Amino acid sequence: MKVLMIFQSPPLPPPLDMGSAKRNFPFFRENLKRHDVWVLSFGSEEDEIFFRQHYGDLCKYIRFVNFRKPRIINIIRRLYLFIRGESPFRLNYGKKFQDAIDEIIMKEKFDIIHCCYPMFGFYKYPAGTPLVSDTHNIEYDLVYQRYKNDKCILLKIYYYFAYRTGKHEEIENLKKFNVIITTTKNDYKGFRKDVHEKPMYIIQNGVDKIFFEQPGVQPEPKTMIFLGLMNYYPNDHAIHNFLDNTFPLIISKEPESRLFIVGANPSKSLRKRASEKIIITGYVDDVRPYIARAEVFIIPLLIGSGIRGKALEAMAMKRPIVSTTIGCSGIFLKHEESALFADTSEDFARAVVQMFNDRELRSRITEKAFSIVQEQYDWTKKGEELHRIYCTIQLSKNQ
Repeated sequence: MKVLMIFQSPPLPPPLDMGSAKRNFPFFRENLKRHDVWVLSFGSEEDEIFFRQHYGDLCKYIRFVNFRKPRIINIIRRLYLFIRGESPFRLNYGKKFQDAIDEIIMKEKFDIIHCCYPMFGFYKYPAGTPLVSDTHNIEYDLVYQRYKNDKCILLKIYYYFAYRTGKHEEIENLKKFNVIITTTKNDYKGFRKDVHEKPMYIIQNGVDKIFFEQPGVQPEPKTMIFLGLMNYYPNDHAIHNFLDNTFPLIISKEPESRLFIVGANPSKSLRKRASEKIIITGYVDDVRPYIARAEVFIIPLLIGSGIRGKALEAMAMKRPIVSTTIGCSGIFLKHEESALFADTSEDFARAVVQMFNDRELRSRITEKAFSIVQEQYDWTKKGEELHRIYCTIQLSKNQ
């Protein structure tokens, strides 16, 4: 099939991938095995050069559109949308990107247009071409959680407005697609309440094979790691809460404890908390050596949806997980069997200390989690699931 894949950020390969690329790149790679793939993405000229160097010979077409704007311009645009009663999700729309879509569809007739973000529903596409939307999480719910957790009254007002308008616009966008793909049952149920008539499928995330290749680095005693794109609000919110309320409890029991915070774009307030015991790396080329150094992999998330790629990576690298319930939502892990779960600061600290001091527990949990990720979270199988959905779409179109 001829498939146009549209990305909201450059689909980078692991271990360079962060955020949405953890799902987008594997789907891109799996589609290359079975289809003729055209690529359109937000991204800089440098991003496009890098991508062409690695995948230029494999893709039928590649084009990146630079969507970055100065921070002050984005603030003004947000204010403008607020005044107009429209959601900040509309920041994902740009005429240059619409022009790029129009240019591509003038050249080719596609069997499938695969949009890796629901907000691409703001754009116009040719009538009669099946549209697929892949959803990484429920975007409006993340905005609602930010409204609930922000302490600034003006920001609470803004985020509540953004939630109300954003929910409507996200649902209306999804209704424009022929098929919707979600990552978890919870996301499926959340969208199904408002989008009744569209075919909807669940394809969970997977983990790349390179995370099964142990880098030869031994775990360091009393060492934790938190991994994630740090300008993603659920990650920033989680680690600040952990440092405020949980880390001091761990230090009181295990004074030698250390925490690595690994991921691009840490906030200024987070960087100020760096110390001998709190190591903030920022962006790194390869997260695997940092995961390998950790005796415990923590996921203290309090908000969010979708499946955490970070959890699957820890499972593949045989690092024991201590997580909140929501931190591993959608992954088939059980408390005290394949992970430890805790939803209060006291319980979370107690679980980390227990994991530090019980080698047998760490071994048992990691082996069970490793077998689960091997059996159920292989990207090749996920690619086959996506291909079957494409085939179903084509069959329905031809009937």
